Formats: sequence, structure tokens, C-alpha cells
Amino acid sequence: MSERPLKVLQIAFACEPERGSEPAVGWNCAYAASRDKPVWVITDPSHKAKIEAWLQKHGEKNIHVAYHAMPAWTQWMWRIQFTVNLYYYLWNIGAGTLAKRLHAEHRFDLVHHVTYVRYWMPSAGAALGIPFVWGPLGGGESAPPGFLRGVGLKGLFEENLRALMRWVFERDPRLKRTAKAATIAVACSEDTAARMRELGVKDLRVMSSIGITPGGLGEAIPRKPDGKVRFISVGRLLHWKGFHFGLEAFAKAAIPNAEFVVVGNGPEMGRLQALVDRLGIREKVTFTGELPWRDGLRQFQEADVLIHPSLHDSGGFVLLEAMEMRKPVVCLKLGGPGVYVNGSTGFAIEARSIPQVIEDLAGAMRSLAADPELRQRLGQAGHLRAITQFTWERKAADTERLYREVSGK
Repeated sequence: MSERPLKVLQIAFACEPERGSEPAVGWNCAYAASRDKPVWVITDPSHKAKIEAWLQKHGEKNIHVAYHAMPAWTQWMWRIQFTVNLYYYLWNIGAGTLAKRLHAEHRFDLVHHVTYVRYWMPSAGAALGIPFVWGPLGGGESAPPGFLRGVGLKGLFEENLRALMRWVFERDPRLKRTAKAATIAVACSEDTAARMRELGVKDLRVMSSIGITPGGLGEAIPRKPDGKVRFISVGRLLHWKGFHFGLEAFAKAAIPNAEFVVVGNGPEMGRLQALVDRLGIREKVTFTGELPWRDGLRQFQEADVLIHPSLHDSGGFVLLEAMEMRKPVVCLKLGGPGVYVNGSTGFAIEARSIPQVIEDLAGAMRSLAADPELRQRLGQAGHLRAITQFTWERKAADTERLYREVSGK
């Protein structure tokens, strides 16, 4: 008699097909686990239209989705970052009740908290009394001391608020109970792992939360030589993404035949445009604004090097996408980027001081601009690393091993 497949419940507040960032983590984790077993997912109704359309289109039978809806009066909380966290905290309380009801009906073998990828918030999966996988989680990464120069008053306020929220929630009894309930806890980085140990987790592992599907971006076509070297930065224009460091380094590098393309939109757009004017590089820098995915991909194809000097990324899909597309990456050796990028795939720069970082970023740009063979060699090595070490298939296999370990099946 064959052994029945595991029954898995996943908590994935952010979960949506054909999206990036945390919704991609939630969806890809559910999809991968469901290839050989039934998976139930509790998520927010904001993802319902896209999920239901995808399930219907593909005739999917193994993914069962339950939507925990918050009261109408809470919807205003989506407007600013602080109250989004409050919304998520309250959502987990209600989702915990839904999880208990589903468990009473289906008798799950284990529960897995997938998203948000945030170690300092309690999970709806912690109170079921069954094997519990918590993570991978991030959020323990912080900007190095002294690196918030130039982010403005709003950026300083947001960083201090983030630090305060972590401090407050780390003392929340519900978070402590979540940590102690975790059969296995998983961190995205050593920075987060250190903070999770302080919460009292019993068994802690370190594993990336993100992956790629090889070939999912299409064929990586080398761009036609035009006598120029094109650097690119991609993402939401937020103060902690470090776009300003990349632009300052580009100005310092003073490469005659170089261009810089910034793809994305966000609250830092005006400040970055003003910085470009002060640096005197307006004619060499293009701001595309936010682009549809396919248009953004074309911008990637037409670039030579990704510049990603983020201060506290837990993950960073854009790095793996660049690596898959054979683009060398220049980043800071912090958080997730410092895990994905090494000396054979790009430049992971130590963050000791702002002047040192700008100088080292500029040096990396000069080296890459001057040596097409170096760009090709690093790009090819990055491609191989991305499609072998950081795929959703490999992540699914690692997660399945955790499932088997915690369930004993």
C-alpha cells in the first residue's frame, strides 16, 4: 500500500502568480510543493483575482486557496508602510483562526509560514500544534553605521521607525511563541539568523527565500556593440536601495563612453534626479520610470552591468535575473546580495564607509567598462551560478527535505 502524500498548509499573506517580490515567493513555494501533493494556502484576498484566473486557466487541482479577508475599516492601513505592518499583524490573528478551522477539517501533516518574509512578526501557523516550518525569513539586515548620509529626513525617519518596530515586536509574546513553536526556523541571511536566535528558535537553518526558473526570462541575447557601456539599476526608488551611491560612483568613474539607466519609480525619484543634476551627469543618465515587465526586460537586455548597492536587502530578485541574463553584478557585500554575488560573478564590495564604497563602486565600473572579456567571463559565471544554485526547482527540493524532516515521513 503506497504512502499517502503529505498534506501541507502554507501561510502566504503575499501570494500571486506572474508577480515579483514577496508575491512571487508565496506563489512559487505553493506551486512547487503542489507538484506531488495537495497544498492549502491561506492568503489575502487582494491576490484572489489573479490566483483564481491562473488556477482556472491551468486546471490546477492540487492548490487549494483560502482567503482571509480583513474588515472593511482596516483597508486604509495599506496607505503607509507603518500601518501596512499593523494590517499584517492583525491579518495573522484572523488567519490563525482560519488555519485552525482548516486543520480540523483536513488534518494537515505540517504548516509552513512562507510570506511575509519577516522574522519580527508572529505567524498564523504557530498555534496548530503540528510540525511548523517558519521561513525563510529576512528583515534582520540593517544599513551599516554611517551609511544613511544623503537619504534625507524621510529616509532617516523610515529607518528609525523600522528599527523601532523590530525592537517592539521582538518583545511581543506572540512572536516569542511563534519562535518557540517552530520545529525548524529558516533565515535568509546570517544577519537575520542572529536575531532569530535571540528569539529562542530551537533549530535554525540559513537558506535563500528566492529563486528563478531557468529560461523564464527568455534567451539572453548579447547586445550589439555600439561603442558604449551601459550600466543599469532596477527596482523601487527607495532610500535604502542605494541608487544614490551608484550614481555618485558613476560620476566619479567619469567613463567617457558610458551611460546609466535607472528603471523604476518611487519616492526617491525627485531626489535622484536632483542628484544627477548636481553631479553634472544629466546627459548620461536616463530615468525610465516604472515599466511593464517585458519593457523592463528589454532594458536589461540592452545593458552591460547591473549596479545594485542596496543597504539591507534580504533577497533581491533583480540580481538573480541579471545573473541569468549573463550580466555581471556590482553590489554591496550585505544581506542577500552578498550571498548571491561572488568574485567569479561580479563585484561584492565591502561596506566600511561611504567614501570607500563610492570609490570601490567607481573602480568596479572602470574595470568593467575597460574590459569586455571580463564582462563576458563574469556574466557567464553568474549565469551558471544562478541556474544551478538559485532555482525554484532547487529551492523546492530543499523545502521538501525540510517537510520530510519535520513530519517524519
